[in-house]
Amino acid sequence: MTDKFNINELNRMDLFFELFNNINDLVFLTKVINENRFSYVLANKPGMDLWGLSESAIGKPMDEVLPNEAYRIIETKYNEAMEKKKPITYEEMIVLPQSLIHLHKNCTSDQFVYWESTITPVCNQDGICTHLLAIVRDITDRKQKEIELKRINDRFELVWNSVAEAMYTFDKNENFVSVNKSFETLLGWTEEEILSNPSISIIPEDSKEDLKGILEKVKNGDAIPSHEVKRITKGGKIINFLASYSPIYNHNGEWDGGVVVYKDITERKQYEEKLKQLALHDPLTGLPNRIYFSERIKEEMNRANLTKRLLAVFTLDIDKFKEINDTMGHDIGDKVLKEFSKRVKSALRKDDTFARVGGDEFVILLPDLTDENNTVEVADRILQSVRCEMNVGSYSASITTSIGISFYSDYKQEEKVLLKQADIALYEAKKYGRDRYQIFSRKKEK
Repeated sequence: MTDKFNINELNRMDLFFELFNNINDLVFLTKVINENRFSYVLANKPGMDLWGLSESAIGKPMDEVLPNEAYRIIETKYNEAMEKKKPITYEEMIVLPQSLIHLHKNCTSDQFVYWESTITPVCNQDGICTHLLAIVRDITDRKQKEIELKRINDRFELVWNSVAEAMYTFDKNENFVSVNKSFETLLGWTEEEILSNPSISIIPEDSKEDLKGILEKVKNGDAIPSHEVKRITKGGKIINFLASYSPIYNHNGEWDGGVVVYKDITERKQYEEKLKQLALHDPLTGLPNRIYFSERIKEEMNRANLTKRLLAVFTLDIDKFKEINDTMGHDIGDKVLKEFSKRVKSALRKDDTFARVGGDEFVILLPDLTDENNTVEVADRILQSVRCEMNVGSYSASITTSIGISFYSDYKQEEKVLLKQADIALYEAKKYGRDRYQIFSRKKEK
């Protein structure tokens, strides 16, 4: 069993000063001489070393033993504590004289030392401040780390808000945490709006299931380097983005959210659509071309196999179009083709497909028919719309068209057979005088 510690040991002055001088913090007990002057009563060794003070400094006015710059700071803070009659804490950066730098291991290359001081006023029974106790802690290491961290954060902030891509972070509850300036510019919402209103969504309804799948992968630690998405701006505009997703982890290594980068690819998508338009449409009339029509007829034939509804194909051309080209020239011929296309299109139903497949050769796909009478009605409208007088530049004439019709009714014909049957019917319409339609007959084929 150890001996009990004798409390009386603490009353030894030599022990007190040994403890006092080994405190890392700087401790000063100061007497108030008058309202504007102070003198040190007691200071521990680290405190004395701060200014290179000796025992002779004790009892002398502080303005006589301290550098002017240091005294001005201390005087101001001491007076503040005396006025408030309660402890105050403040931080201060001090430039040390060259002669004292060697005493301070934490001094920066610029001779800066950072201190955190707590000044406690000691008042007598009349409420008059007679002494001040100052405890000063060297926080140079901490401040240097804070300054470095701020420098890193400032650089990150600069990059974060300088990149052209829209960026944002979200937490594990999938709520926004931060957005950059490009996000605000491209999507229209400010960071304040986004963070203060959880109901704001940039996700179109038809993209929510896709996002759900992406987030599941991110939660499992997967990064998504490239994924095309559509997002809604504050004004309701849809923007195409190439998105990347990366997980964020907390200090315990647990998933804590993610960071998202959006690269605007709207122009690229528009260019792709333009190329697609050029690849699948006739440049003169703007109508679908043979490739597009072939895709559509395959789709509708497959659908007709399921619905057992009628599907009709028209082939048509402009009667005696060669004569127009030969007598009026190809420029007039092109204008006639464009006007013809416009008129025929106006006579069709919304879901019908009208395509140009050659010089004056056109095809029409009529899906989802209940009976052949529907087809006859459309054919009559086309014939009537084309017969109206056509004015193209200085050229004025009434033109006509001939139409061949075939039906996908037994759900067995191939695409090329269906088109061939319509061509045969077109030939029959020409044979019987033009400006008419003719339905393909299997009896005549035989």
